Amino acid sequence: MTGRKQRWLNPNRGPLKILERNLDLIVSRFLYPRLGHLWSPYSRLLERRFGVADIEVSPTGWPVGGGRLRVLLISDIHTGIFLKPDALAAIVASLMALQPDLVAVAGDLVTGHVSELDPFLEALAPLARAPLGACVCFGNHDYFGGNPEHLGRSLERIGLQMLKNQSVKVTHGAGQLVIGGIDDLVMGRPDWTALAARHGTPHLVLAHNPDHFYAASAQDVPLILSGHTHGGQIRLPNGPPIIRQSRFCLDEGAYAFRSSLLIVSRGLGSVGLPWRWGADPEAVLVEIVPPA
Repeated sequence: MTGRKQRWLNPNRGPLKILERNLDLIVSRFLYPRLGHLWSPYSRLLERRFGVADIEVSPTGWPVGGGRLRVLLISDIHTGIFLKPDALAAIVASLMALQPDLVAVAGDLVTGHVSELDPFLEALAPLARAPLGACVCFGNHDYFGGNPEHLGRSLERIGLQMLKNQSVKVTHGAGQLVIGGIDDLVMGRPDWTALAARHGTPHLVLAHNPDHFYAASAQDVPLILSGHTHGGQIRLPNGPPIIRQSRFCLDEGAYAFRSSLLIVSRGLGSVGLPWRWGADPEAVLVEIVPPA
């Protein structure tokens, strides 16, 4: 990657982003609740199309003492009207059977209001059983209800740690690992100075929006885990996403710039329509191998 590829339209700012947000709120709070009993296909789509991608990486600057690390990346769960708690519970159970060392939840746990998370807390609780725990960062939808602190408190009650411009240090094997979470690029107030204040530059950063990538690279962060884009959610065969959420076209997959690596998941949930096409829902199992 050159760092120069970008769209002329910034999808993170401006009137189109405001329009998109308002449409999401109207659909999730007012329109679809009246139609859901007539057409509610998304939980069935998850059962058929959800998959787990896997990737092995060896980031520059990764601590060498801890050995291999298995990180489960989950993003864009979007609890609420399109998703049923039992469908999410079944997916979480299957993911934890993969025995990740650490779970990273890269934002957008809800769709239109933070209270949508409450019926899903029991389904999400097993994520905290990973040996190194489960960390979460805020996404743009997590701010839509106007009370993101409620979401953070709810998650912490079930053992998931919310990181908002914060980092934590964990012990893995004979080494130590710093995990950080940067605030959302669109609705939050990201602060890289605060993120590094306690433990220095993190080895692993959860950043909901992949457009944080170049700022993270400037901070020499070895590995960034993101979501937000849904891989486009709707894609024509062999074509780009119809709606692109990344200014730098970081739609899905793995990217490298200077000494930093970025992994972008298509995520689990759906917004706008209870449907995906050409961008199936996924989680990503990241196998991290310390450099030799």
